[in-house]
Amino acid sequence: MLLWRIWHVHNELTHNKLAPLAESSRRFLCSYMDTLMYIKQHPTADVVKGKETVSYISVSNQDKHMGDGRKKIRKKWQPPEEGRMKLNVDGAYANDGTAGAGMILRDYTGAVIFAASRQIRVGIDALDSELAAMKEGLALALHWTPNAFTLESDCAEAIKLLDVRSPNASIYASRISMIRELIRERDIQIVQISRDANKASRELARLGRVQGRTAVWLRNYPPEITEAICADCT
Repeated sequence: MLLWRIWHVHNELTHNKLAPLAESSRRFLCSYMDTLMYIKQHPTADVVKGKETVSYISVSNQDKHMGDGRKKIRKKWQPPEEGRMKLNVDGAYANDGTAGAGMILRDYTGAVIFAASRQIRVGIDALDSELAAMKEGLALALHWTPNAFTLESDCAEAIKLLDVRSPNASIYASRISMIRELIRERDIQIVQISRDANKASRELARLGRVQGRTAVWLRNYPPEITEAICADCT
């Protein structure tokens, strides 16, 4: 779709016409993507009426519903399939307003691609911290790997906000909009996990909140999360 749009702009310039604005191209491509996703998810629905919602949130086979209707939430971190990466994120928030975000990207062998902690200077609440971790983690993962990846979070509320395609007018609207834009850039699944499967990113978020540490470790991680990393790999 992107190459087709570039060719369209090229033809417009070749024929001495004004090139479409970059924002117009972005909106066109996003709208086209929404339409394709709508058709894929609702093949029998009326596209013109568009009464169904479109979701960019995927659920892996390991996390599909159980026979009794309850959602199966993994209790332990598991590596992604070969050729895919896994991004774990978590936010930390305290009543005194201190907040932090933790992000870690690993491959199918469990090797760390990057680990990151960030101090959130103006924290609104716990949910805002979770969304900040998602946004920061997605941006870093898109930069440091060309592979498709899965984003895992233990915050059901944050995932639910992203899964609603209607405009968001809450105090989190800006973060949600940026996260949705990042999700469109790659084959990204978003999966809810238990807190026990999210230990490494939780410790990184704590470093950001308690120690005020903002840092990125490439192919490495801070010694404070060694125990969590080892626990994940056993």
